[in-house]
Amino acid sequence: MGARRPGGVGHSGTRVRILLIGPHWDTGRWTEYCTAGLRAGGHTVRSVIYSAELDQTVRMFGRLRRKLVGAHRFHLERVMDAMRRDNARALEAAEAHQPALIVVLKGEVLLPETVDRLRAIATGQVVQWCGDNPSWFPNLIGAAHLYHTFFLAEPSYGVDLIKHGARPAFLPHAADPAAWAPSDGEPVTAGPDVIFVGDARHNMGHLPANRDRVERLELVARLGVSLDVWGRGWEKLEETYAVRRHHRGLTLLPAAVVGRAYRAAKIVLNVHHAQMREGVNMRTFEIPAAGAFQLSDYKARMDGLFDVGAEIAVFRGDDELGEVIRHYLAHPAVRRDIAAAGRSRVLHDHTYEARMRELVEQATRT
Repeated sequence: MGARRPGGVGHSGTRVRILLIGPHWDTGRWTEYCTAGLRAGGHTVRSVIYSAELDQTVRMFGRLRRKLVGAHRFHLERVMDAMRRDNARALEAAEAHQPALIVVLKGEVLLPETVDRLRAIATGQVVQWCGDNPSWFPNLIGAAHLYHTFFLAEPSYGVDLIKHGARPAFLPHAADPAAWAPSDGEPVTAGPDVIFVGDARHNMGHLPANRDRVERLELVARLGVSLDVWGRGWEKLEETYAVRRHHRGLTLLPAAVVGRAYRAAKIVLNVHHAQMREGVNMRTFEIPAAGAFQLSDYKARMDGLFDVGAEIAVFRGDDELGEVIRHYLAHPAVRRDIAAAGRSRVLHDHTYEARMRELVEQATRT
């Protein structure tokens, strides 16, 4: 099949003291998944989750402060204060834990000066794993040369990172089987023909606007099939968009609830954000981990991760999306076979335990 396979148990079989620094992410739990994957590999792990306080409710003193200084200044103060504390917490954790390896997940809040100090504390390497476009985040670019390896879920960004002194490597996303597996005795429920769970991402404030995802879901909304859409931003679309009428809620959490919704639907649609040019998102692995049938827009790196057509179904352009959806709706046995094969591949090759094993092997090889 020519599909990419992960490495062995470990480069030297050694267990490593690791500090993991990663984001608070209510819908992704990336830091928690990676922490569990490292611990499953036998490593001693301490994790620091940054930006968590920004999700907390502003209390009375904060509301008074906001009224006194104005909403814009209060917002900037809150963001900068949280960033300062997160940088300090990362350094304090490194001093206390004395890690042989520091793994930073994105880390857009970490100043280059902080990353430099982390290098001085660690007895081994400091590596980065980024799932987004690094050029959107000044601190990532400023610190790119300080990471011993800059792992990327989207490999095409490596060309630009090299110009900043980085040493890029491809490391795709993964899934946590325990988070997505069906529970014992889970009732079989009938869901929609098609479901999509994810934000619209057409207007992300400080990030470039893009409507690719919106326009593809709009095509599905006009097919006449039953469709459920969950996520933020869809409710803000113009009234002319038919997909607005299929919006069921802002969030669908936790993963176990999403997994049940996936399994109830005939087709789980995966539409990548425009920042994923060749690589694939987390959803690519989470849908099959849930035991559901996935239909995704095609990405070149899929061929090294799945047997395309047998373990994952794809469409290669908007002009064939409707036809492909109708084809798979008419062939339930094919959907079941692809879902089962996809889940088997994820459980074998694309868990966070496997992915963290790859990362540690590369980081401890030299």
